[in-house]
Amino acid sequence: MSILPVARENFPMSKATAAGMIPMQPLCDNYEIFYCEDVVYAERAEMTLYLQILGPIGAGEALPLILYIPGSAFHRQNVKERVPQLACLAQRGFVVAALQYRGSEDAPFPSQTLDAKAGIRFMKRHAAEYGIDPDKIVTMGDSSGGHTAMMAAFTCGIPALEEDDAAFDSSVRGVIDLYGPVNFTTMNEQLSSQNHWLPDSPEGMELGGVNVLEHSDLARAAAVTTYVADGREIPPILMFHGTNDELVPFAQSCELCDALTAAGRNVTFYQVLGAHHGGPEFWTTQVLDLVEAFIIRAVERV
Repeated sequence: MSILPVARENFPMSKATAAGMIPMQPLCDNYEIFYCEDVVYAERAEMTLYLQILGPIGAGEALPLILYIPGSAFHRQNVKERVPQLACLAQRGFVVAALQYRGSEDAPFPSQTLDAKAGIRFMKRHAAEYGIDPDKIVTMGDSSGGHTAMMAAFTCGIPALEEDDAAFDSSVRGVIDLYGPVNFTTMNEQLSSQNHWLPDSPEGMELGGVNVLEHSDLARAAAVTTYVADGREIPPILMFHGTNDELVPFAQSCELCDALTAAGRNVTFYQVLGAHHGGPEFWTTQVLDLVEAFIIRAVERV
C-alpha cells in the first residue's frame, strides 16, 4: 500500500487505468450547498423560532440573502417543506434562509411581520458567519408567507411594526411575492372558493379570530396596500400569481399592482396563465431566471 502524507491540493493524479474507461473533464457550473438546520433566531413567549439556512460552498465573496417565508394560511408552518426548491436558488449563488414565524393560533398580526423582521436583523447580525452581504437582502414568500414578506419589506421604520434594535434595522432591497393576499377586506369581492371574512378563516384568524369587516382598523393595518402611497421609500417588488388561484384571488395581485403603479412604485407583475394556488409552475427555470435577474437588479440598484 502506498501512502502519501501530502495535502489535498498536492495529491498527484492516479495513473491507474481500466478497460473502457471514459475520461471526462469536470465542468463545475453550479455550487455545492451547505445546510444549517434549525438555527434559532428568536425566543418568543409562545415558542422558539428557527431558520433553515442554505447556500453555496466556496463562493469566495459575500452573497445576497433571500429571506424566504413559507405559506401556511397564517398557521404554523412546515418550514422545511420548501428546502429542496430553495436549494435551486442557492445553486444560483444566493444564501437562502427559510423563516418560521408564529402561527395565528400562537399570536395574531402583527406577530408574523415582527418575526420576519427579527429574522432579517438576525441575518444582518450574523452576516459574516453565513457569508452574506447585509446590505443585499430581499424577502420572498408564497401565499400567507408572501403577505408577510411584503409587510416586512414595506413597513420598515413604522414604530408599531418594529422592535427595538439600535444596531440593525429591518430594511431590505426587494421583495418577491408568490400569490400572497394583500387586502383582507376585498377578498370576498373577488373570485375565490372560500369566505375570507369569517372569524375562523385564515384572514380572520390572522386578525385574532374576528370578523374581518367588523374590525376595519385592524384589517387596514394588515393590508399591504395601506403602505404603498404613504410617501415612504419602499423596495421594488416582483409578483407572480396564477389566474386560476382558488384560495387567494388573482385579483388581489391586480389590486396591489394597480396601487403600486398609481403611486409610482417599482413593480413587475407576472400573470401565470392557468396556474392554481401554488404548484410547479412557480418553480420552473423560467420563473427562477426572472427571480435571479430581479434580485441582482434590486441589490445592485440597477
